[in-house]
Amino acid sequence: MELIFRILIASSIPLLFLYFILQLDFYQTSQFRLILLCLGWGVLAYYLVSTINNTLKSFNIVGLENIVHIYAPLLEELFKGMILIYLVRRSRFTYSIDGALYGFATGIGFAVFENFEAINSQTTEAILQRVFSANLVHASSSAIIGIALGVFWLRRVGPRWLFLIAGLFLAIGQHMLYNKISHGGNSLFAAFVTGILGAGFIALVMQQGKKQTQNWIKEKLGMEDRVTQNEVAVVDRLANSDAVLYPVVERFGPETASQVEKLLYLQARLGIKRKSLDSIQNNDAIHNAVEVEINEMRADMENIQREIGAYAMLFVRGLFTEEMISVWDQMQAKIQERSAATGGQKGSGLWSSLDERVKSASENERVE
Repeated sequence: MELIFRILIASSIPLLFLYFILQLDFYQTSQFRLILLCLGWGVLAYYLVSTINNTLKSFNIVGLENIVHIYAPLLEELFKGMILIYLVRRSRFTYSIDGALYGFATGIGFAVFENFEAINSQTTEAILQRVFSANLVHASSSAIIGIALGVFWLRRVGPRWLFLIAGLFLAIGQHMLYNKISHGGNSLFAAFVTGILGAGFIALVMQQGKKQTQNWIKEKLGMEDRVTQNEVAVVDRLANSDAVLYPVVERFGPETASQVEKLLYLQARLGIKRKSLDSIQNNDAIHNAVEVEINEMRADMENIQREIGAYAMLFVRGLFTEEMISVWDQMQAKIQERSAATGGQKGSGLWSSLDERVKSASENERVE
């Protein structure tokens, strides 16, 4: 029974960490299949690094202390980073926060497999301690590398190389510091602090990335994609989507509100994609691939808009215009008065009345 409990601790809690970090992907740019790919690569990276370390130790090429303090952190971060180097050069990589998400997933995959290796040799308490220290170090250090690679690849001005080197130094340095603190049963509290601070740093970076992304969306999203400024304002407030979409739920129901939410997130990702084009002008293959994605996203947006309907889209585009809401309320009040005067006749609501007028106009056009 205790073994089963250890397995649950070793796997479920790290995956829960990953789930919480994915919730910071405000505009849902990461792809689930790539998250799974990174988890799988993390497992493979652990196997490869473990094989190299065991070889170094078996042939007395390097002493155990040097392996723990120097070679293991260096090799682990380099091998975990390989999948990030691959992903950052793909069109699906949107911005540096994707690097944090995919890096964190890679580190979690590495950490979970490392936990399983320790299940039979360590106590339940030791496994729990590892989860809240070593696992967070693995995840946050590879996330730092992902951020550094993303900035390096997408940024075409400023000290790109300096930022990349600083990111690698920070990630590997954090890992070395943790190994030095934790090896040989040194300060457990300091080991915890190292892991938690690393995860907190990633969360903070992602919060800052959200603010930067909001500016990108405002800059790039517009009438070229048939997105009004009022829609951009709604997109800008997606972090509080329940409150934003409440008026839509009230007037058109939850199904339409769900479609509106889907549209708004798609518009946000489109704005981010357009910004990413500015950074990949020198790579024709990726530039063309991103343009294909943008065209596909625009087509999806048009389909969703048709499903939402013209009336609901008019309302969404006026969500953050107080004058517009006031107009709708005044119209609704007048029609309710008319409804009361006619005894509450069916079809006397605002949208029913508008629907009847549109049908009438269409019939007149056909007659002419």
